Amino acid sequence: MKKIVLLLTITATLFVVGCDKEDFLDQPLQGRETLDDFLSNPDNLEGFVNGLYRKVNGEKWWMVNFQRQINDMATDDNWAGNTAQPRPDIFGIAQYNVFAGSTYFNAFWEHNYIGITRVNIALDNLPESPISEDLKRRFTGEAQFLRAFFYFELVRNFGGVPIVTTYSELFDPSINDKTRATVAEVYALIEDDLEDAINGLPEKSEYAAEDLGRATKGAAQALLAKVYLFQEKWAEAQAMAKTVMDSGEYSLEPDFADIYKVGNANGVESIFGVEFVSNPNLVDVGGYLPQTNGSRGDGGWGWGSPTSDLENAFLSEGDNIRLRSTIIKHGEPVFGDPDVTEFDGKPTENKSGRTNRKYYLPKAERPANYVQGQLPGHVLYLRLADVILMHAEAAFFNGDETSAKNSLKLVRDRVGLSTNMSLTGSALRDAIWKERRLELALEQHRLYDLRRQKINGVPRIALILGPNGTFVKYNTEVSTDPFETTNLKESQDSGVLFDPSIHLLWPIPPEEIQASRGNLEQNPGY
Repeated sequence: MKKIVLLLTITATLFVVGCDKEDFLDQPLQGRETLDDFLSNPDNLEGFVNGLYRKVNGEKWWMVNFQRQINDMATDDNWAGNTAQPRPDIFGIAQYNVFAGSTYFNAFWEHNYIGITRVNIALDNLPESPISEDLKRRFTGEAQFLRAFFYFELVRNFGGVPIVTTYSELFDPSINDKTRATVAEVYALIEDDLEDAINGLPEKSEYAAEDLGRATKGAAQALLAKVYLFQEKWAEAQAMAKTVMDSGEYSLEPDFADIYKVGNANGVESIFGVEFVSNPNLVDVGGYLPQTNGSRGDGGWGWGSPTSDLENAFLSEGDNIRLRSTIIKHGEPVFGDPDVTEFDGKPTENKSGRTNRKYYLPKAERPANYVQGQLPGHVLYLRLADVILMHAEAAFFNGDETSAKNSLKLVRDRVGLSTNMSLTGSALRDAIWKERRLELALEQHRLYDLRRQKINGVPRIALILGPNGTFVKYNTEVSTDPFETTNLKESQDSGVLFDPSIHLLWPIPPEEIQASRGNLEQNPGY
């Protein structure tokens, strides 16, 4: 852990609190005593807690969320896509020719730890804060939820990581002697934080309209269900997911297309996400996804292009409702945007001529200057359909096939697809997994699902990628897709280098290992 992270955290946090604190910013930092004194002011403390959320998505396109997008590129759902700007650092991760020192790994690690540091500062200061007990309990729950979120991001990307739970530890000379906790230890901390957060947070319906988007009891429960799922604690995952489903706080959007409709970040299905706004008077309050994912023929950068393999998965189910709200294809109309009758996917500069519809901004919703950092929209990290499918999967592995099928049916009914209620065994399991792919496509879940899901003990990703992987064989031996097979500036055998003995985790950033004086051990193979 680098002590420079501490300085970055304090500096960024004080900026977030507000421009009206210039008199404080003009004073020299004098360590913890000055910070504690600053946070003893209730207004400053509230601004500090609000600022914790900024690290969920990163302030810039490359800090956190682009690594999540690259993760999707490293699956069968996405190509890297942009063939006009070959970037070895991006293509390398997407194609498993991984450079351990990638800027994106470094930024992802560092900004999650900055988020953790900010949370620890808040938790250290909240017990003695002169605010109401109700507000103290809520702020504490928000902070605990966010620390769990940050550690979950770290553990499922890098494996066991150093655990730091107090701000004081960062002043301890032994901080550089920190070693990696085990995966089990990290998950234990996450579970503890989420259990505490559940007890301290209000339900979504108990928040005032201006506070929607904050962490809620339901968000903590949903994240805990996912944490259980990742550890194959099937009974616990099933029970916790069912608690969210039965809470009455959430419901499926009647129209699938409305989930990512601009202005619907806090819709009936939303459990936890980040909303972006367009305001030229503020810096980086808008999103980047419409631009980083957008077609190069439409003002975007062309990264993360949906594959024909993903499109075929929708077609095989007759699932036009979700397909049209997930993938835009070159030369076709854009569903929900009457201003575009023939989309320019620019296949000469895009591997698949396809674009992510979920993050696409219809022409009427765009600011006059279509620039990064000023785009409206949202990204959802937890929504009800995800929880229902978690319940289905956990119920299946918990031996409760009836509940698994009932939950599967709930999600399919929304988009008018029938459910074979006689499914059982591996056929039911595969149907649940396929439903997760279709329902949550391009929402940054696929890599994590493929790594954790196993068939006879083998992670599914090892059956899909690698020299004998089904996705690699489809692209090199079967596919006749007119876009993918003609634009070979991105290799058609993407994923062939995947090695399950290495690539189930990403590498620890080498600069972190160096800063730890070698106490942090690198993941095998890097």
